[in-house]
Amino acid sequence: MLASILNAVEDELSGVPFDLTKWQSDGRMYPPQDDSKRQVPGYSNVTRFRSRGHNTFICTNGAIEIAEVGGAVLLRKSGVDGKHVWET
Repeated sequence: MLASILNAVEDELSGVPFDLTKWQSDGRMYPPQDDSKRQVPGYSNVTRFRSRGHNTFICTNGAIEIAEVGGAVLLRKSGVDGKHVWET
């Protein structure tokens, strides 16, 4: 779901064609990739995906948070239980 929505938004609004080989330089946001998957110390139910300028956190309840590396939250979606990533 996250990949589909992110690609659709970037296709429509960024003006940058999807080209995963240019993820470091084209300014477009790309969906999390398996090779960027990390565990989050103290939160066994949260997985972090690191990208060029963002961290994407996905919780087992379906909650999602995308934050800039500096900390500003860009997207915060609650999970099926109504809780956000850090509330579980």
